[in-house]
Amino acid sequence: MSKTKSYIGHPDSDPGPENKAFVEYKSFDNASMLTAALEGDYFALILFESGTGEQNITSQKQVIKPQQICIYPPGEIAQWSFQNEPKGQILLIKRPLIETFPTILQFSFLGPNAHSLLDLDTEMYEKVCAEFSAINKELSASTVFSELVNARCRLVGLMITLWVAHTFGDHSPRQSKSIAYKFQAMVDKHFKTQKSVSFYANHLCITSNYLGVLCKKQYKMSALDFIQERVLLEAKRLLHSSDRSIKEIAFDLGFKSQTYFCYFFKVKTSLTPREYKIILGKS
Repeated sequence: MSKTKSYIGHPDSDPGPENKAFVEYKSFDNASMLTAALEGDYFALILFESGTGEQNITSQKQVIKPQQICIYPPGEIAQWSFQNEPKGQILLIKRPLIETFPTILQFSFLGPNAHSLLDLDTEMYEKVCAEFSAINKELSASTVFSELVNARCRLVGLMITLWVAHTFGDHSPRQSKSIAYKFQAMVDKHFKTQKSVSFYANHLCITSNYLGVLCKKQYKMSALDFIQERVLLEAKRLLHSSDRSIKEIAFDLGFKSQTYFCYFFKVKTSLTPREYKIILGKS
């Protein structure tokens, strides 16, 4: 039987009186429940635990099988044909929350291939499944801390983004040959050791100013902010999902001292790394 959990409130604050759910969690164990769950103005992340079949979206047929995750934009209509009834979990996220995600993550949801179907290996599937379950647990609490739910949603988005980069590399369906996307690929590869705009501009054979112009146009942020955003995402991932100390994380990310890393993190988030870990229940 399907379970539905949600919270009401602004995507950047604690739940308030607004009559709008920004995140919902649902489970399904047959095709009818899956189809019904996709109704509404949500981006849907569907995690398939079991079931085999086929889906048809915009005249494109794709094979459905266990350990896949699929992203559907709002209003997308899918035609399903299952040989075995599907079972899994669904995370439904409203556009206002998606738009608070860092630009790097928004491409997983708002890009030209937003309804991607991705095959996950067992390790990645279990990690994503654990985050879905954690969100369900948060939404089931008597008092829902919306920022924690939002942070976990962003973490799922980061996992998807990194998995696409790992799976497709330079041939990712979301990548183009433009300088801006080449810059993104370089940042993903070198952000731990290279944090200056000039390093990337030199390798792309353009000026730092021109790279900044391209980033403003493509990502709505400066080249330096883009690099720092990638560093921050990795910092949050490590603080959330690893047992490393803050000092170890600082040096792993290329900071010369724990003090400077803490300063960087607080400027970006208004929290120290330790405070962030406490919020996520990692202290």
